[in-house]
Amino acid sequence: MLVTADQDQRTGGQPPRRPVPSRVRHGQASCADYGCTRPACRDAALRARRHRDKDRAQGHTARVDSAPAAVRAAVLVRRGMSAQDIADASGISVTLIRRLLRTPERRPARIARSTAEAVLGIPLPGSDRLPTPGRGLTCAHSAAAVLAELAKQGWPATYLAACLDTSAATVAAVRDASRPRISIALNLRVHRLHLRLAGTTPAAQGVRATDAARARARARRAVT
Repeated sequence: MLVTADQDQRTGGQPPRRPVPSRVRHGQASCADYGCTRPACRDAALRARRHRDKDRAQGHTARVDSAPAAVRAAVLVRRGMSAQDIADASGISVTLIRRLLRTPERRPARIARSTAEAVLGIPLPGSDRLPTPGRGLTCAHSAAAVLAELAKQGWPATYLAACLDTSAATVAAVRDASRPRISIALNLRVHRLHLRLAGTTPAAQGVRATDAARARARARRAVT
């Protein structure tokens, strides 16, 4: 069971009690924190822990200033979204969203990096309609374009998948536009990876020439 040190101190080793009106869903990392043992929930918690460990290894703090996410949430509200809409779109509890919408002196000063990224990743609603609420999902169109561009440069799906902490099948599905919506977190990772790889080449990163050539050939066939 995945229980943090803070939870262990507060609850004597027992997982915290899930609030009655909780919006936490199966498949979310926080569901495992409440004691759920479903494989999907435990896997989500393990992925979240790996992401936190990776951030720490790269010198990124686990918690960040809440101001950018709070400003984004306020803008989303002005564009017509409710706190519940934001919670549904980001996969974050509505209670935390409401805390972010408080005045600066009453909202949390720092929040988890993953929370901030989820809120900042919500696309701004257009003037005529709101984005479709979902479990932290967003349109995969821009990520598909990025992955297709990386394939043209010779980056194999297996290499990209390892960098994105996902499967090669998922990378291929997004790249080939067969998956119209992806998680906000994955969308952010794709665009960050694009920026990180902009200053290097597959060969410089240890990708075999044959694998790079195969990726480029597949990309050319996809265009024709």
